[in-house]
Amino acid sequence: MHASRTAPRTEGDWFWLPVPRPHAAIRLLCFPHAGGDATAFTSLGRLLPEEIELWGVRMPARGGRARDPYPESFGALVHAVGEAALPHLDRPYAVLGQSIGALVGYEVARKLSARLAPTACVVIGFAPPHTWRETPGSGGDADVRDLVDFMLRNDARAGAVITHPALREMVRRVLLADMGLVRSYRDPGTGPLDCPLQAILGADDEAVTAGEMEEWKRCSTGGHRLDVLPAGHLVIQSGETAARQVAAIVGDLLLPSLYQ
Repeated sequence: MHASRTAPRTEGDWFWLPVPRPHAAIRLLCFPHAGGDATAFTSLGRLLPEEIELWGVRMPARGGRARDPYPESFGALVHAVGEAALPHLDRPYAVLGQSIGALVGYEVARKLSARLAPTACVVIGFAPPHTWRETPGSGGDADVRDLVDFMLRNDARAGAVITHPALREMVRRVLLADMGLVRSYRDPGTGPLDCPLQAILGADDEAVTAGEMEEWKRCSTGGHRLDVLPAGHLVIQSGETAARQVAAIVGDLLLPSLYQ
C-alpha cells in the first residue's frame, strides 16, 4: 500500500502518525501550538518526502487524551515527552515546533541530546526565551485572554468548530492552560543544541518579529537560517501553499544528512 494511503495510527500515549512510513530513514517529532494537538500536522505529514515520517505530539487534556491529566509544569511536560521518545531513538530524528510548540520542541531536543542529538531543529513563530522582556502571558488574566483570542483568530480550523459557546469555552480553557505552562518555563541550563536550527516566520505574524526569530542563532552551535513565508502566525495552518513550503524547507534541511 502506498504510504499516503496508510491509515493514521498512534504510538503509545504521546505520538500520532498521520502517515505511517515504517521504512522512513528519519522521524520528525512535531510539537503543536497552544491549544493545538497532533492533528495540526496532518497536511504536513502528507506533504513531506517519503524518507521522513512525521510523529505529532499528542497533548493531554484534549482530543483523544481529553481525560489525561494536564502537566504540572513546563519541565514536567518536557520530561514526559522526552521519556516517551527515548525508546524510539533507533534512527535519526529531527524536531519541529510551532508557536509555543517551538519552545517545547527545542527543550525536548536538548533533553534527548544526552542520548542522541537531533539531525536538526525547526522553530516556527516563537521568540527564544533570552529575548523575552517578560514571560508570554505574564501580564495578568486580561493579557492571557488577549493571547487566547489571538490564537483563536489565527487557527482557522479551531475557529470553524467552536461556534458553540460550550466548545469555545473548552478550547479557551486548554489555551489558558498552555499559556500557563509557558509561565512556568525555566531554562534547564543544558547549553545550546549542536545541530542546524531552522527558523520560520510568517510575514503577517503579529506576535514575533524577524529580529527575535534571528536570535535563535544563539540556541545552536550547528548553524542557523531564517525563512520568512507569506503566512500568518500559525504558518502550517495558513493554507496548503504555506504547508508545502514548510515541507520543502524540512526536506531540504533533512535529506542531505541521510547521505553524508
